[in-house]
Amino acid sequence: MDMEEKFFKAGPFLGREEDGVAVFRGIRYASAKRFEAAQVCDLPDTEVTATGFGACCFQKRTYFDEADSHDKQFYYNEFRKGVSFSYSEDCLFLNVYAPKEGEDMPVIVFVHGGSFVSGSADEKQFYGGAYAKKGVIFVTINYRLNVFGNFAAAGRAQNLCISDVLAALEWVRKNIGVFGGDENNITLMGQSAGAMIAQTVLSFDLAKGVKRGIMLSGGGDRKLLLPLRKPNFKFWESVIRKAGAGSVEEFAAMDAKRVFEAYSSSGGIKALFATAPVIDGKLINKGRHDPPKVDCIFGTVQKDLLPPVLRHMKRAMAKRMAKQGARAYLYEFSHSLPKNGGTFHSADLWYAIGSLKASDRPMQKRDFDISEEMTSRFAAFAKGDSPNVDGYEVWKPYLKTSDELKIR
Repeated sequence: MDMEEKFFKAGPFLGREEDGVAVFRGIRYASAKRFEAAQVCDLPDTEVTATGFGACCFQKRTYFDEADSHDKQFYYNEFRKGVSFSYSEDCLFLNVYAPKEGEDMPVIVFVHGGSFVSGSADEKQFYGGAYAKKGVIFVTINYRLNVFGNFAAAGRAQNLCISDVLAALEWVRKNIGVFGGDENNITLMGQSAGAMIAQTVLSFDLAKGVKRGIMLSGGGDRKLLLPLRKPNFKFWESVIRKAGAGSVEEFAAMDAKRVFEAYSSSGGIKALFATAPVIDGKLINKGRHDPPKVDCIFGTVQKDLLPPVLRHMKRAMAKRMAKQGARAYLYEFSHSLPKNGGTFHSADLWYAIGSLKASDRPMQKRDFDISEEMTSRFAAFAKGDSPNVDGYEVWKPYLKTSDELKIR
């Protein structure tokens, strides 16, 4: 054991003190059998060492070394280069970044993106220490992806990725007090596919105790981008046949790699639509999101994926929310990242989470100033009434385009 390491105890969990922050990694929040809903775990009776990340869900990069093709893997270079990962179907773990002292502190639960098919909470950009230093507990979660996250066959569909997020929220409500958190003051935050999951949870009133939402590059009125559809049973039946299975039960019992390969070789765009949330008749019963009843932040990046569509989505939802008495705060991120970075989908993550020191880019004072503003505003939003902070311009709830906060 390294004598210079500082450990920190919270309830049964033994984490590390890192730069004045208590960090707990790889905490199991639920367990699940393949194609079945998650079951929330109780607190363990014995001490658990929580100093290493838990496994993330099987995905494409499970089966090849990204470093061998990094010239073609932009997001590998940006967020994952130099980091090692483990993969398993047993992947329902979360990580907690908390102040060392405090009671009834607000909590942000963050849902990563990845088009519902990839990603994990242990990528470099998801270090949540900046929020802990501002008195907010920051929780990042893994959830099931691709064929393991949303599968439909034999007339039954399940949004398992949403089931996992709901299980994580339930675990947080029950147990965040161990870390000094307030179970009644949770903000659900997500980016890209994670933003779509977060908004689905908020729009359909699926979770208790969530007071606010923060959706980055994916939130809004989704009629134009991945609207909620009925499950594509034909696609999943073809996947089962491709795997050589004679039934859903046989498919469910197959080796994970065989299951994934049958799915991933069954068509790109079809696979993407099939693994997004669907109308399952249980969690989701209709095809259109209601406006969230809680205040929300919606952000986009200047050169995002389909920028005009994402901008329209956030503005359209903000107008719907205003009619029902909820406030929506909108921002547009147009700051060019150093080293010819420009702006791109997910470019704002370094800044919104406050993890710039983990980036390989030569971040400058302006970058750190932007990140300080964004994390300060989001922390203030999680604590209470609005994302307004002394020393920065007033950020108004959206009514017209001029109300959007411009981050340059």
